[in-house]
Formats: sequence, C-alpha cells, structure tokens
Amino acid sequence: MQDSDQKSSGHKLQGGSIAWMAGNSVAANLMMAVLLIGGLFMGFNIKQEVFPEFSLDRVNISVAYPGASPEEVETGILLSIEEAIQDLEGVDEITATANEGFGSISVETMEGTNINRLWQEIKSEVDRIGTFPQEAEEPQVSIAARKREVLKLALYGDASETTMRSLADRIQDKLLMDEGITQVELDGVRDREIQIEI
Repeated sequence: MQDSDQKSSGHKLQGGSIAWMAGNSVAANLMMAVLLIGGLFMGFNIKQEVFPEFSLDRVNISVAYPGASPEEVETGILLSIEEAIQDLEGVDEITATANEGFGSISVETMEGTNINRLWQEIKSEVDRIGTFPQEAEEPQVSIAARKREVLKLALYGDASETTMRSLADRIQDKLLMDEGITQVELDGVRDREIQIEI
C-alpha cells in the first residue's frame, strides 16, 4: 500500500501544470477566456500604419552662397564645416554636396548617440566659424525628419492670387487648431512681397 501511494504521489508531481489544468477544467476555461478577450482587445488597439515610424539619426547643414560656383562653395564653406565637426563625439560619417550657389552636409550619427545633444554641438561649432565669405548666408543646422503626407487639399477658383492666398491661410489656421494635426504646409504659393513705387 505504501509503495503504491508513493508511486501515485510521484506521478502527480511529474504531471505539473498540465495535469493540474486537466484536473481543474473551470480554471483552464477561465484562463482561455481571459486570453481570448485580452487578445481581441489588443487586436483592436494595435496601431496600423502604411509607413512605420523610425528615426533617421542624421543632422543636416545647409548654406546658401548666391552666385558661387560649386568649387567656391566647397573651398569657402564645406571644407571649413567638415574640419570643425569631424572630431565631435558621435559623428559616424560626413557627406558633403556642393552645388551652384548652395552647399549641404549630411552628418550620420553612431548608434546610441543622443541626436539632440549632437545637433547642439554641431550648431555651436558651425556658429564659431568666422571664415565664411561675406556673400554666404547664415548656415541652417537641422535634425533630419521624415514627414508623412496624410491629405492633400487643392484650392481653385476664379479669384485673384491674393484672395486665394488669404483663403489658404485661413484654412491652414483652422486645420492646425485640430489636436490630431501637427503640421500643415502651403505648396504652390509665392512669398508675399512689398513693392514701393515712387
């Protein structure tokens, strides 16, 4: 008798959680119901996107130099910026592009680098450079951002450009009042100018 009792108790210990679930069907059914309800709840709340969010981890520097050739942009602007920022901690790769009247630099960061801190360091180093040509405009330093277009709204009608522009401005202001909209850009409009005739 004792041997058979010991064998049966040992058999119960070997079964573990599966044997316990088989012996307690109510608990197993409750657990299954909780998992199903939780799965359905999470399934309806999963964020669905066409393009997933990701970080570009890149700082862009752009400088306008009106009337300059690509060679002048490279020697007068880009080489000075590259020399100033190449030894900063967190910089992985620097890519410079010289165009007619414009130069740009893209700085890729190392993995794990604080992009905001590096942006501030790059901006301060670029602001310290005093050898830019007088005709060059102030450098623009920005963190690369990916913008996702959700909706495009076209305005048309038999009205003057000034009227259409003021209407577009009003629509832009109304859209920005919505908490779910973070950015609205006007496209295809000219900058306003003031003309003085004597």
